[in-house]
Amino acid sequence: MVALIIANGDDVDKTSFENMSIDYVICADGGLEKAEKLQVVPDLILGDFDSVHGDVLEKYKKSSEIMKYPAEKDFTDMELSIEIAVKKGFRDIVLVGATGGPRLDHSLANMMLLEKYYKFGINIIIIDNNNKIQIISDNCNMLLENKRETFVSLIPLTEEINGLTLEGFKYPLDRVVVKRGSTLCVSNEIISDKGRIILERGTALLFISRD
Repeated sequence: MVALIIANGDDVDKTSFENMSIDYVICADGGLEKAEKLQVVPDLILGDFDSVHGDVLEKYKKSSEIMKYPAEKDFTDMELSIEIAVKKGFRDIVLVGATGGPRLDHSLANMMLLEKYYKFGINIIIIDNNNKIQIISDNCNMLLENKRETFVSLIPLTEEINGLTLEGFKYPLDRVVVKRGSTLCVSNEIISDKGRIILERGTALLFISRD
């Protein structure tokens, strides 16, 4: 089962996720207006509703469950949405509207939520019109399709990642150690039909991006 969470960041094309099998949709506050543009009806709307027009919210009161939270709380609306999805049994979660906007702190916080929940066996990916972001970790062996004008980057989250191998890439690697803070693995490209990423130990953010 897959849950889709729509937040109030940059707009995203529906084509980014319409081929996914989505079982449950949560709108985090102003994400409701994104959902309206995408013609997606949410199962649940939550937040303090400081970023959604009242008339838009009113339209969904009969079709969607609504959970209101105080503005002053210990979690962002995004984290609350993930928590609820997890409690409902979802282990695969897609976030849209989770990047962009004027506030970089929210974008970074959302990326760090991927790491937090990965430790509990929850697979979360962030999708926007230019990026797919996910976690890879110990004993990863992943094949990626070669898509035109697409770049692949790895950002270590642990102090180092060990045994990183990149096959079929413009800049191949063979069982190297990459330290946290290194930019060695930024903006690589797949030059074969497919690229393979092998990671023996450590945790990193994987970005699949286009300009």
